[in-house]
Amino acid sequence: MDILMWRGLFPRQMLLSLLFWGLLLFGEKANGMSPEPRIAGGWAAQRAQWPWQVSVQEQGQHVCGGSLIGHQWVLTAAHCVSSSLKSQDLQIQLGEQFLYTKTRYSTLVPVSQILLHPHYDGDALHGKDIALLKIRQPVPFSKFIQRITLAPPGTQCWVTGWGNIRENVPLPQSYALQETDVYIVDTQMCRVLYDPEPIGNEMLCAGYPGERKTFCSGDSGGPLVCQLRNRRWVQVGVVSFIRSCAEPLLPGVYSKVSSYVPWIRQYVPQP
Repeated sequence: MDILMWRGLFPRQMLLSLLFWGLLLFGEKANGMSPEPRIAGGWAAQRAQWPWQVSVQEQGQHVCGGSLIGHQWVLTAAHCVSSSLKSQDLQIQLGEQFLYTKTRYSTLVPVSQILLHPHYDGDALHGKDIALLKIRQPVPFSKFIQRITLAPPGTQCWVTGWGNIRENVPLPQSYALQETDVYIVDTQMCRVLYDPEPIGNEMLCAGYPGERKTFCSGDSGGPLVCQLRNRRWVQVGVVSFIRSCAEPLLPGVYSKVSSYVPWIRQYVPQP
């Protein structure tokens, strides 16, 4: 159920990656937006900053992230919920900043139905790595629990989760929700960087120039969100896979939400 990860960049891909991120970084400095130093690629989020973020839990243990997209629906990655998994084994933690704390602002609800995308073949690298989880009863919204709107990608975006803070380094025991900003990467460049692994049209890539700022093991299924000019937040991706969260030149790969809106709307009505 963990995020799919593997190592290694070919020399040609490494050079192209350096060139791509160098140009993006130069553009930021020219615009007065030079990136500030980060610790382990991310930092602890504030309470209620990402009220749509949920923890998908199996028998009480966090296995993946997800996002609330309706009063009764969670969007996550298909590889987080295998076809053999039973809905009664899953629960959704909502309104949580620190995992397993169960504050008065949070709620833990059982899952009643698992819907894998019908064309997901069990391998996230082949795409269609997306799933819907229906929770047993509708959840009331609050300052700490909100749905996220689905929309096409923007430019600067954010990814959140309770996964590892570095490769093979788990989140410290306070289990604070982590956040980091990333940039949408051109699809053709992403295909070059990941060659020979296929990057399909229903996938989206995002990363940060020259820094280890991305998702890691345990963040699968979590949301990639962007803020529009009207300050409205929209979800553009679902965490899918990456070669290695220790590689600063490699973007992460997400399921592109806009490619799956028709399928999602079969089950989750437009708000």
